[in-house]
Amino acid sequence: MPLIRPAETRDLTAITEIYADAVVNSKATWDEVAPDLQSMTAVYAARTAAGFPYFVAEATEGRIIGYVGGSAFHPQTGWRYAIEDSIYVAKGAQRQGIGRSLLEALIEEATARGFRQMIAGISMPGGERSVAFHEALGFRMVGEFKDAGWKQGEWLTAVYMQRALGEGAASAPLPPPDRAAPKN
Repeated sequence: MPLIRPAETRDLTAITEIYADAVVNSKATWDEVAPDLQSMTAVYAARTAAGFPYFVAEATEGRIIGYVGGSAFHPQTGWRYAIEDSIYVAKGAQRQGIGRSLLEALIEEATARGFRQMIAGISMPGGERSVAFHEALGFRMVGEFKDAGWKQGEWLTAVYMQRALGEGAASAPLPPPDRAAPKN
């Protein structure tokens, strides 16, 4: 099993390559143009500066084979206790438990940082495995935006799943740091 560790700036080339493959070859993300290293570096810097966790999966030979990061679900301050997960695993490394290890690390760290809800946005059709994956980690379906996106000649639906972190809504949260960060 690979090492799951906090992401560092040295990992951003691999993160950019993994995400670029998802942009070009899947509908998992609705981005249509693969970002370059500079833009992915800016996103990473903004998210981590705002207190969102980021992790990578590092294979034994040191190659990055997946990553997960948190971001603001919505920029309005009332959403500051909610975190959206983004998880991508490199081709050839999928369906080996790496995604689960990454998301478990994000859940644990987000809980420790005071987040109370985690939200997953999943693209359909094609996201059925992602739905099952999130369900296995305690997420439940909460809604959808039917035929709201267009990519690769097809209308896409965004389904949303959610899970409580820590005490969830059972108690008032502690005051957090400012968590305004870009979504991309």
